Amino acid sequence: MNEDLTLIDYQVQADWLNIFWQQLEDKKIKQSQLAKSMGISRSYLNQLLNSKRPLTEAMRQRLTAAFCELSGITALNICFDYVRIRFPTHDVDELIVALFCIKPIYFVYEPYGRYGYSGKFRHGDMEIFVSPEDDNRGSLIELKGKGCRELEGILVASEQSWYDFLRQALALDGVVKRIDLAINDYLDVLPVHYLIKKSMRHEYITKFRECKYFVRDKDNLKGESLYFGSRKSAIYFCIYQKDIEQYFKLGKALAETKIKNRFEIRVFDERAEQTVADLLAYRNPQRTVFGIINNYLRFVKPIANKPTSKWPLDDRWAQFIGKYADKLRLAVSPEPVTLDQTIQWIKKQVAPSLKMLMAIDSAKSEDTLMTIIAEAKLSENQQVMIQQMLASPEEIMIQQPKHNGD
Repeated sequence: MNEDLTLIDYQVQADWLNIFWQQLEDKKIKQSQLAKSMGISRSYLNQLLNSKRPLTEAMRQRLTAAFCELSGITALNICFDYVRIRFPTHDVDELIVALFCIKPIYFVYEPYGRYGYSGKFRHGDMEIFVSPEDDNRGSLIELKGKGCRELEGILVASEQSWYDFLRQALALDGVVKRIDLAINDYLDVLPVHYLIKKSMRHEYITKFRECKYFVRDKDNLKGESLYFGSRKSAIYFCIYQKDIEQYFKLGKALAETKIKNRFEIRVFDERAEQTVADLLAYRNPQRTVFGIINNYLRFVKPIANKPTSKWPLDDRWAQFIGKYADKLRLAVSPEPVTLDQTIQWIKKQVAPSLKMLMAIDSAKSEDTLMTIIAEAKLSENQQVMIQQMLASPEEIMIQQPKHNGD
């Protein structure tokens, strides 16, 4: 039977329909609109959406295409999810001004670091690790996911782009140590469960030597992830369910996380430098990302009596790297600096004790807790963090010459 007409696994179908229903509700798309866009009757569509008729892969793709057309959104986009760049300079102020366009006084110094560095300067989740003057490691910038989003807020405010940031980093003799590029899947275009099942049946062709999958169960939810390549190698892929990961990590309801799946490409050292060079040369993230993916991995569908190397592309995979890839754009999702880390620490470590003191104060008509807070002394770093939270972008930022970047 042609793969396009193969029925979707029941559990995958149920999960996909739940997500699709939520997307229709979020975008306020009516079944009558969807049916008209697809050229089918409303009653037939209703039966499909309520599992009263079998949902084939071909029909799932038609539903997704119609939704994208009506909602005006793309099913996938690309974002930077991690950046680590080393610089020979020990002049942290130079890096802060040149790369972040922020007045150095708004960075907080903390006397501890990672990767052998002695300390770090931090503005929100944007971090610069530093070493002593006689240490040839110089300085190291690290941006994790939230740090990338905070940097995007700065880039937008200063009318610059990721290309400007990377170009300036290289102009400062930066050496790219790691780059993570992520493909965000909003419509379950490429279900992780589906890829894991194909991996278990060895229905893929890859240059990687390792393929591992992991499952985590919590609160009747199953979170699945799939890795190609070793975490110790210069490149590896990680594919996982972003909404479930956020629930496990932060307790966020699944509906609050719009990204359903994430495909991350993690490259290190020379491979990371090559990736940045390609991005700057072509300014086409879709070309860069799918150039890497197509070079290392493809999922295929088995054909009896033929070697694996002759198997054709899996239909979902072909849609992923073809139809949807053609519309991929580099997403910019600016986020402000927050106290999320501090708030999470208070919730886990401090809040129970505060609640206990409040209960005792209430029962005894005392104000011990408020007295403790009133008498507390803020450190210099805490005062800077208050300024970070309260200052306007105009107060924090330094005006830089405009570039002609995208």
